[in-house]
Amino acid sequence: MSRLHTVPLALALLLGCGAAHANDSLGSEISHVVAGAAIASAATAVASHFEVENRAWVGFWTSVGISFVEEGAQVASNGSSQVRGSALDFGANLVGAAFGAWVTDRYILQPVVTHDAAGHSLLGVALHMQF
Repeated sequence: MSRLHTVPLALALLLGCGAAHANDSLGSEISHVVAGAAIASAATAVASHFEVENRAWVGFWTSVGISFVEEGAQVASNGSSQVRGSALDFGANLVGAAFGAWVTDRYILQPVVTHDAAGHSLLGVALHMQF
């Protein structure tokens, strides 16, 4: 299974959600965490496909950037009454982006090839054993 299969799946989940109503409930914030994680995971997989060295950072900043633009547009269109809710949504997305990028980088996209300061290549392999 290709790493890029996560991209269409994440996009389908995000686009298939339909219209939502803004509120500050736990369910709303969890959805922002999940969306942030999904976007970060997809962007990390794309960065890995193109062999970007800091793929987790690419995934994290892509998700954070999308959230920043989205919440900024909501504040601009709704005025100052939306600032608190947008800040809460942005914070939830930030947490999800960090988690999604980290998990995808460390546990889903293995092996990892990195380069140290001296230019040596390092290969990381994950071994799994069932107990």
